[in-house]
Amino acid sequence: MPDGDLDHVTHELAQLRAENARLIGLLEAHSIAWREASSPSTQAASSPFTTDDKVVLFGRLFRGRTDVYPIRWESRAGKSGYSPACANEWRAGI
Repeated sequence: MPDGDLDHVTHELAQLRAENARLIGLLEAHSIAWREASSPSTQAASSPFTTDDKVVLFGRLFRGRTDVYPIRWESRAGKSGYSPACANEWRAGI
């Protein structure tokens, strides 16, 4: 990396750090919590939810239409995948 590029990156890093410090100051001035209580890996390991709880939560967050569902397909070339299908597929005018 040429010295000019390194100087530019170093300057940009200093600007970003200054901006972060300014934004953190604003958050703290307005009593807005911004720090994570624990790291994501620690949080995942000590999750109070069981696997069943997580499945129910996922279903609730990502529920969708019950008349649309995936269909697995495979081409003659050996490729495969899933495509959306629905109860009224191939009906004219729908």
